[in-house]
Amino acid sequence: MRLHSLLSPKCRVARSAIDGRGLFAAEAFVAGEVVAVWGGKVYTAEEVGRLAVGFPHFDTHTVSVCPGYYLGSENLFEFDDAELFNHKCEANVGVRGQIVMVARRAILAGEELTFDYDTTEISAKPFECRCGAPKCRGTINGSAWRDPEFVERNREFLSWYIQELLREEQGRPARKLIP
Repeated sequence: MRLHSLLSPKCRVARSAIDGRGLFAAEAFVAGEVVAVWGGKVYTAEEVGRLAVGFPHFDTHTVSVCPGYYLGSENLFEFDDAELFNHKCEANVGVRGQIVMVARRAILAGEELTFDYDTTEISAKPFECRCGAPKCRGTINGSAWRDPEFVERNREFLSWYIQELLREEQGRPARKLIP
């Protein structure tokens, strides 16, 4: 169901071996092709914490868009199919900017469309990864962006604000992240 995001018509929702439901390629994607553009409402970290008490999906289905701010659905009735990317440490879909999801490589019809949550997160609620990738990191906790090997593998697919944080840590001028 599409409520506030754009999801390529080449995607379908199906049962996932990773976690419940997931997105799958109904048709092949070429590298760089847009798979989804996320939409939703922007929440502060405080609001996410408060809302997660009544709606547990807030802990698992919001996306960091800059430090202290998250994009997500207000409730389960507004949950969008574009929010069904399961995490995989060796993902085939990646973020460009903050909300555009593209194919990281050619994707065959039938493949599950996966996204590495650590490419957008800096303060994720830790969870045990079940992706089954050969180079699975085991725990996803929002700190992978500090690992130089992770950064190099994901250089083209790190969210804008993680790139800015890296610039600051390297002593290069960065744009102010929070107004």
